Amino acid sequence: MRILLITGIFEPEIGGPATYTARLGEKLVALGHTVKVVTYSNEARFDFDSEYPFELARVVRRGKLSNYFKFFLAVLKNIRNFDVVYSFDWVSAGLPLRLASLLTGKKYAVRVGGGYIWEKYLAEGRSPVTLKDFYQTGLYCDYPVLYRIIKFVLRGAEFVVFNSSEQADLYQTFYHLDNSCVKVIPNPTPENFSFGVTRDETQINNEIVFAGRFIKMKNIEVAIEAFTRVKDTSSKLVLIGEGPTEKSLRVLVKKLGISDRVSFEPPMLQKDLYQRIIQCHYVILPSWTDISPNQIYECLALGIPFLMTKENYLTINQEDFLKIDPASVDDVALKMNSLSDAGTYKAFTDRLKQIKFSYSWDDATRDHEALFKKLI
Repeated sequence: MRILLITGIFEPEIGGPATYTARLGEKLVALGHTVKVVTYSNEARFDFDSEYPFELARVVRRGKLSNYFKFFLAVLKNIRNFDVVYSFDWVSAGLPLRLASLLTGKKYAVRVGGGYIWEKYLAEGRSPVTLKDFYQTGLYCDYPVLYRIIKFVLRGAEFVVFNSSEQADLYQTFYHLDNSCVKVIPNPTPENFSFGVTRDETQINNEIVFAGRFIKMKNIEVAIEAFTRVKDTSSKLVLIGEGPTEKSLRVLVKKLGISDRVSFEPPMLQKDLYQRIIQCHYVILPSWTDISPNQIYECLALGIPFLMTKENYLTINQEDFLKIDPASVDDVALKMNSLSDAGTYKAFTDRLKQIKFSYSWDDATRDHEALFKKLI
């Protein structure tokens, strides 16, 4: 098959779609398929682009309207040449795809991983809520245009793919999706990594790491405020990434007087990220909601402990391990302090090692292949 993958973000940007698109593309090529990726990007090209086994087209971001138009042209140019079109975005890339589909009659599928309107709501500085509460309390009605655009894109797709049944049920209810078009393909759990990194339990450092986009949804402010209450003053908070809240986060760190204990580092490729953080004390994801984040499964595979939000939609969420209340600085600080205790930390990491969930990249690729065949 000739498969066109469309995404709003791609490596070196950090985020589930960026990593997932690259890995799925590589797996599909290994099975003999021809793959091309079309993505938005801050640069027209990176030195490592030639290392991918598929063709990569980057649409450079300039202004919102011109972005949409250029992306539409890029999709329209390519869409007729492929058997399958699969989008990891349902607004910035999804809308141009929907319009190109109308012009060409080309079928497409779309994978939903986040909550676009909800993230916009949070970015506007409104009272934070989880994804479920955002829909169940009717706050999405404050964004009628965006809601209709997303509904337009999702209902135009032959299939809408989710990484968890929990989110599939939520969107099926509020976007009125037909049950026959809704599919669930979980995020894969890596069986091993080829990055040449192995965690050494005798060499654990004192770093607490956040790696991801600096946006309101990630709730990094609460992690920073909670960190000021961590009694172990030798601990460090490392924030890896970039995004619109970076300036305000730096101001907050300075205001709280912890600049000597908090560092900001630029986004990294996946292999570089795990080489950087393999020996960290633990990874923290304090998001208001995290929708089955790949990063947690990657940490699980490498043995890196993690402290994450209680609303996360992970298959392993039913297991008994420490989770944080994103609305409570007190709760986050309490959990962070508990992990400063050697006995508690060992019990916590031992518990995580017992968690087993097997759904490999090979499984995910086979499930996508089966789905794609229905699009031809």
